[in-house]
Amino acid sequence: MAKSYKRELSELGNASGAVASNAGKILADAARLAARYSRDEIAPRARSEYSEHLVPLIASGLAASRRYLGGKVVPAKRSMGFGGFVLAGLGVALVAGVAYVAWQTLRTDDGAWTNDDFDVD
Repeated sequence: MAKSYKRELSELGNASGAVASNAGKILADAARLAARYSRDEIAPRARSEYSEHLVPLIASGLAASRRYLGGKVVPAKRSMGFGGFVLAGLGVALVAGVAYVAWQTLRTDDGAWTNDDFDVD
């Protein structure tokens, strides 16, 4: 009786392995088909909808804002660029380094002093 259960369990394991293998193949095919459908159908439709509806809407909004402002657009204030941030960081690091060197130079070092009482035999 135990041998029949072992045999059935072995057959069930083989069958479940085959099912898992087939499921993996089906999922791979489904992913491939979904990617192809997205590339061939969805992307071109999205591009055409974008160019037909969204681009004219944005253009009309920009034109209306230009008419409202009368063409007098104030340029944006220039802020510090990447080089300015790098220089500021280097300046902070330099100040921190100088402060550390000064602290190391001026601190008292109690461990540097030794006792004069030696026992020399």
